[in-house]
Amino acid sequence: MGGPSVGLWLMEQRSALDVLPWLESFCEVRVENDESLEFHVIRPAAIGLGELDGPPGPFHLGPESLEDYQELGFPGLARPPVAELGLLSYCSGRENHLVLGHLALALADLFDALIDFCGMLGYRFSLHDVDAEEEAVRLAEARALVSSLPGRVWEMPYAAYGGGCWYSHVGDGNFLRAWLGHPEFRMIK
Repeated sequence: MGGPSVGLWLMEQRSALDVLPWLESFCEVRVENDESLEFHVIRPAAIGLGELDGPPGPFHLGPESLEDYQELGFPGLARPPVAELGLLSYCSGRENHLVLGHLALALADLFDALIDFCGMLGYRFSLHDVDAEEEAVRLAEARALVSSLPGRVWEMPYAAYGGGCWYSHVGDGNFLRAWLGHPEFRMIK
């Protein structure tokens, strides 16, 4: 079963290997290839977490493509990202969502990156499960949720399969910090 994921939008070309020494200070890390890392968080306190109910992970950090976003541009951003690193958990569950969120925040700070949440926060429905009226209501709820939090967040369009577009929330570190403390906190899976 797959878990949640995020994208780290970088304003300069970087690699997962750039954070290898940092990750090794609190994780068991395996270099998968010249560009990707797989790891288990051993000391969650290093990213601001206390004891967890169970061992989280494993996690993956590696390059991703911005192609689906480049097709529609990056409206609202002063400058577009030049690269993306994908951060994902192979497992779901509360601990994995928390660890992923805290890892994303720490990495966003290290890389001065924006965080692509890989979907609309607060929108927990398949595009195929609701009619147009219900979809509009659910989107309004998602938009109200993110607008209630501090920090910056953008609703970024991307090319969807089969034509058309959909949206993903992209936020800064201050937004993710607030989202981590929100009662409805959950990353997108």
